[in-house]
Amino acid sequence: MKEHKYQWKGIIVGYNLSALIYAFYTGMPVVGYTSSMPWHFEKLVPPITLPDYGMGRGTLKTQIDLWHHLYMLLSMGGQVPFADNAASIRVNDGSLLVSTDNRSRIIEAEYKTLWVFDDHSIEGLPPISEPCDIYRVCDWFNVRSGMRHDESMLMTPAEDFIRTIYFYPSERLDGNHADKKDLCSESFLSEDELDKFEHSPTYARFKILSQMRDLGMKGSGNGNCPKTGKKKHYAIKIEHDRREKKRIAMHAYEIPAQDNKITFNRVDPAAMLAEIKNNILPAPANPYIPKVLLTS
Repeated sequence: MKEHKYQWKGIIVGYNLSALIYAFYTGMPVVGYTSSMPWHFEKLVPPITLPDYGMGRGTLKTQIDLWHHLYMLLSMGGQVPFADNAASIRVNDGSLLVSTDNRSRIIEAEYKTLWVFDDHSIEGLPPISEPCDIYRVCDWFNVRSGMRHDESMLMTPAEDFIRTIYFYPSERLDGNHADKKDLCSESFLSEDELDKFEHSPTYARFKILSQMRDLGMKGSGNGNCPKTGKKKHYAIKIEHDRREKKRIAMHAYEIPAQDNKITFNRVDPAAMLAEIKNNILPAPANPYIPKVLLTS
């Protein structure tokens, strides 16, 4: 069994939302890293009604909810053969080599066509002809004072650093606390800018605090002033949790004209869903996805 070699007509590489949508309607297996998942503040505009797409019941408003829904369906249909266990993925002259966590196994899968939706950490691709070095950078902050407010988003469209601040219900607290929010800032930086102090998480914290104060946001309540009776507040306090980054697009690659084994698909989820909706009665290509999960 260790020497078993998969043989697939087509393989999808990438775990972003577009890849899972394409896998759902083509029936092809999909291989990738879960780091390609959408961030949970990314919305579906407009929200999608699943029966319109043959995807089951209900309405979804965020990309991450649709991602989890499709990942579940594809997994149950056997289209996610390596789940989240891929440690490395290499393209190797008509086959794909997947090393599992701790390199305990190396699996080879032959293909006729490789559909690449995300080239992040994919080894063995053709030479790069035009690199993309712009990253979408998200700095996640835990709000320790100033969680309660009515804001959901602050935007500064002219800025590359801290262009948008998203406020979302905190996931650090047990239960549902829609009125207690943490935040995430979104920036667009080049590879050279990532290591500069003026674009560091520390500087991001200073800039976010300044924007929150300018908007009139306040920290947690601290009683009332004895002289005026006005409510007092502690200072706003936020702590950096982590930084995540993704290239805004795939690199462009030098592919010989006669080589039709690798296809790069750069269609975003919104465009893909709009095209699918125009088709009559869209349905999954995989007959092994349980029908009870797809009926409306």
